[in-house]
Amino acid sequence: MNEPMLHLSLVQWLLLFGITLLVIEVAFLGFATFILFFIGSAMVIVAALMSLDVLTNDPQTAVISVTLGTVVIASLSWRFLKNIQKSPQNQNIEVGFIGHQFRLQTDISPSAPGLYNYSGIAWKVVSDDRIAKNVLLEVTQADVGIFTVTAAKPAA
Repeated sequence: MNEPMLHLSLVQWLLLFGITLLVIEVAFLGFATFILFFIGSAMVIVAALMSLDVLTNDPQTAVISVTLGTVVIASLSWRFLKNIQKSPQNQNIEVGFIGHQFRLQTDISPSAPGLYNYSGIAWKVVSDDRIAKNVLLEVTQADVGIFTVTAAKPAA
């Protein structure tokens, strides 16, 4: 019985493992860890250099080259990859409600929010200040179902 997988060359093994690590990192882990990306990239590059006879085709050269390649790739791309991994959870996104002005028929205060129907939604209206009814209000922040408002400044 002839096992073809066991007869792969060192270059083919490096390429196979490198691509497998890259697929695992990107497809399954979603860049949650970068180490598989760094090692996989180094393996693919070393395999290419060995196939072009730039590096000698032996296990010791492969281990040393993959190790050095991993360190170089990590140091060159760490900051860039770390930035794309950051989540945008604390960024305020303008959704078109900021600056919207309206009047309420009830007083509002920090302990007594109001209700405002707008765009088919009954919005809870909150403020850090006590604001009397019929005062022109301006939306300063829009969260899910909640308008944070202040009294609008008169036009100059």
